[in-house]
Amino acid sequence: MFSINKGHFFILLVLLMLLAGCQPKVYLMPPPVGLHPESQLFYMSDEDKKDDNLLYTLYATNRIPFNKLNSSIGYTIFPSDTLELGYVVYRIGDEDMSWDDLYEQSLKKDRDKDLLLNQVYIREGAEYHKDDDINQTSSRAEGFFDRINRAIDMSFDKDLTIYVHGANSNFYRATAQGAQFFHFTGHNSVVLTFSWPSAENLLKYKTDVLHAKKTIPAFAQLIEILARHTKARNINILAYSAGAQVATPGLAYLRDLYPTQSCQTLKERFRIGEVYFAAPDTAFKPFVTRYFKFKDMVKRTTINLNQKDRILRLAAFQNGVSRLGRPNISELNKEETETMIAALDTPKLNVLDVGGSDALKLGSAHDSWYNHPWVSNDLLMLFLFNASPAERGLTESYNTMGVKLYHFPQDYGHIIRQIIAEQKIKLWKKNMIEQEALQEN
Repeated sequence: MFSINKGHFFILLVLLMLLAGCQPKVYLMPPPVGLHPESQLFYMSDEDKKDDNLLYTLYATNRIPFNKLNSSIGYTIFPSDTLELGYVVYRIGDEDMSWDDLYEQSLKKDRDKDLLLNQVYIREGAEYHKDDDINQTSSRAEGFFDRINRAIDMSFDKDLTIYVHGANSNFYRATAQGAQFFHFTGHNSVVLTFSWPSAENLLKYKTDVLHAKKTIPAFAQLIEILARHTKARNINILAYSAGAQVATPGLAYLRDLYPTQSCQTLKERFRIGEVYFAAPDTAFKPFVTRYFKFKDMVKRTTINLNQKDRILRLAAFQNGVSRLGRPNISELNKEETETMIAALDTPKLNVLDVGGSDALKLGSAHDSWYNHPWVSNDLLMLFLFNASPAERGLTESYNTMGVKLYHFPQDYGHIIRQIIAEQKIKLWKKNMIEQEALQEN
């Protein structure tokens, strides 16, 4: 089913050994194609921190801290039975860079220099043991959730986004990725990075798989906590690569916790909105079973796939089964295949074929959700505006098996600014209607 040239595999293995243990710095991703100074996306929220080059985001982790009395020292690679939530602040570029300079440089297609993200502040705000009653809070936790709710009040986007990182990622790298995503929402969203205990080493992929499995209950607990204590309209989930090994079984686990309650009841309680799997490194066939457990508990699921993805090719070789982001449909039986094809013909499950979108010229890329300006722009539109694929300017087609797929059209770069303007007006009106309804009540 999976083949790889032994010579090529040996060379790849040597490269992996050279890279093992190295955690590269995070530099600001390319600007999404639809963002430009005239779009005014960065000035839609009532955020009062646009006078500096700092990014204010949140984190949650089930890593054991190096020092329990001072979590700012950082976190280990070992799983904990305690979920810790807090604040993390990043500086973009040099310390003396002004907001105006950051704004100009971050939206440039060709920047004067790379903009490094430096972590400047970490502070724990709340903690929950796995057996704690999530309805209970401490005075510190109440203050933490109050700050989140104030941030939501000031944000144009009333949703909260959880970013779940991939394998081989330390706390810095994971939260920096979440911070840069926050920046390109135009500072319009509240973003929380879930830093699960990756072993931070390319040669310890199997350890990451084990730690991801141990993290499933903590991820489900996080969703329950945020739904219970924040006023987020929706809780969106962005799971990248092996982060899908946490999010996919985590959502199914959350559903299994309440077998006697309807999916509609749980959907209203947990308010899970958009679920986006970016180049998901999780087994394809088990995903089918898990998806049908949680599909009616969330608003929509989107899968970003690339059949040429080199990282997922290697992951399939290591695991012996295909990955969701590079699926082999022959692993499904006839009934499973027909069920999935039918599900893909509904608005609740969308497959974004980035590898098959010729205009993107992705090749074997694994990181398109943040490294390709068109794909990152589409993700922003999905999360900010909850827009359908058609409303985001994508085109649909059916392959020879009758599977509905979405692609980027050749003229996407030309049409996207008008589309963003239209979606921005729709969201503005939606927010106004909801605000008036709240005032009446």
